[in-house]
Amino acid sequence: MRKIILTGGSDGLGQAFGEICAQEKIDVVCLSRQAPQYAAHHIQTNLLREDSILQAVDQIKAHHACFDALIHCAGVYSAQSPSTLSYSEVERVMKVNLIAPLLLTGQLFDLIKENGADILNVGSTVGTKAYEDQCAYGASKWALRGVSQNWQLELKKTKCRVIQFNPGGFKSDLVKKYDSQNVDLSAYMDPQDLARFMLHILQLPKSMEISEVLINRKD
Repeated sequence: MRKIILTGGSDGLGQAFGEICAQEKIDVVCLSRQAPQYAAHHIQTNLLREDSILQAVDQIKAHHACFDALIHCAGVYSAQSPSTLSYSEVERVMKVNLIAPLLLTGQLFDLIKENGADILNVGSTVGTKAYEDQCAYGASKWALRGVSQNWQLELKKTKCRVIQFNPGGFKSDLVKKYDSQNVDLSAYMDPQDLARFMLHILQLPKSMEISEVLINRKD
């Protein structure tokens, strides 16, 4: 593996994954609003905006057309009761967690097939079971699992693999950014461990496809 395209690489799990890839001498093309220090290449991208995503696609096609994997690690969290959920909140969550991966991958689909590149979607255990006050966030993660299954079907006769990666709670500022609750992360998983596992899965022989993995936090 020589080059990956990574969203959400400036924070949390995405940053941990990008740093490990850089340590392994894998070029990282990071699509984010802020440029992480480890990334060999940065494309400033706002995943809430269609024009920004399409501009990033143009830069990838022009300068990074030969890549081995596309990693969708960007995500936003939402915790609101059904009675207080607003249209703007649903739109924000769906744009980043679902629409951006769909659009970015769709625009690069021919290159993905040509390269025999893999796709890894970072979901959540919230996409496998329901949690109170997380209907919008959960809906986006449930939908992303469906997208992975559809891409697996579309790419069945190619060398490409589609991996749905569903981690449970891990140490990150993601929840704290959007949640007024004082979440205790001390017992949560280490993102470095999850990132190493992600890279291990991608480095398995092409004859092996880990179609979906569920990683629960051990209480």
